[in-house]
Amino acid sequence: MNIILITGGLGFIGGHFLNKIKDNNSFEKIIVFDKMTYASNYKRLKNIFENKNILLVKGDIANKNDVQRVFKKHKPNIVINFAAESHVDSSINKPELFLEVNTKGTLNLLIEAKKLWINENSLLKETFEKSIFFQISTDEVFGSLSTHNLFDERSPYSPNSPYSASKASADHFVKAFHKTYNLPTIISYSSNNFGPYQNEEKLIPKIISCVKKNKDIPIYADGTNIRDWIYVEDHCKAINLILEKGKPGKQYCIGGSNEMSNLEICKLILVNIDQLIPCKNKNKYMDKIKFVKDRKGHDFRYALKTSKIFYDHGIFKKSSFEENLRITIAHFLNLKK
Repeated sequence: MNIILITGGLGFIGGHFLNKIKDNNSFEKIIVFDKMTYASNYKRLKNIFENKNILLVKGDIANKNDVQRVFKKHKPNIVINFAAESHVDSSINKPELFLEVNTKGTLNLLIEAKKLWINENSLLKETFEKSIFFQISTDEVFGSLSTHNLFDERSPYSPNSPYSASKASADHFVKAFHKTYNLPTIISYSSNNFGPYQNEEKLIPKIISCVKKNKDIPIYADGTNIRDWIYVEDHCKAINLILEKGKPGKQYCIGGSNEMSNLEICKLILVNIDQLIPCKNKNKYMDKIKFVKDRKGHDFRYALKTSKIFYDHGIFKKSSFEENLRITIAHFLNLKK
């Protein structure tokens, strides 16, 4: 039986993944390791911890002692690292925080995994063979694309923000531990996630929040920067498939195939909101769009070529971007959908 450690398990993507696997009988124990910051949402997940096999451990991956304690006590053979500082704007103002959490935090996890799984004096070869260190990365580590081509697993790293630099550094440590120590590792890269319970610092919930609060909707520069969007539940399906079928030492790209400019996604959201809550007094939600000074080092476009494994298993076949966006909007508007 497997013992899985989910770092950042109270966060947006980690929380959705926890909800997906909570009834998976192949896990003897599920350990949720979370710093419980502003980005954590215990309230939406608290009922899950009524299951005696799912435990919450408050801790910080950037704190060596916290990481050592959780590995020593629970001895996980699977680690999925969702924990990260992820807001690009914040990384521009506090790059040292992103180094501590995203890079050094990942290294702390790798060191403890190596101690537990690859002990030269241990005869527990069976445990080592069942182990995996799964690093959740981002398409941003590859830098910026022009209007053509797609990133894939062979794309060179070229991070442009302190956030993406910290994630790229973490990925390099993951790859190095696989090459140097034969630690069984996997890395996945995903497009921009969206869905219920996402923090309002992110674009889609921020747009909806501005509408609810009757505030201007800030869009960087002229809004032509392009992002590829993936529904968080689809991302979690992909992660689950990689856990089951993925091979150590490999990387997997999880694209959404839903490329839109920031201005296009904003307008689409406003059209949907207008259908749910028509704008009063002939006012238009579109009039709330305000173009603001561009972000420093703002990448023009991200887009991923989705790995073949996901097509082979058809896990995205029934997914509808339009319907998933409507579900997300209804959630943030507190409407039933």
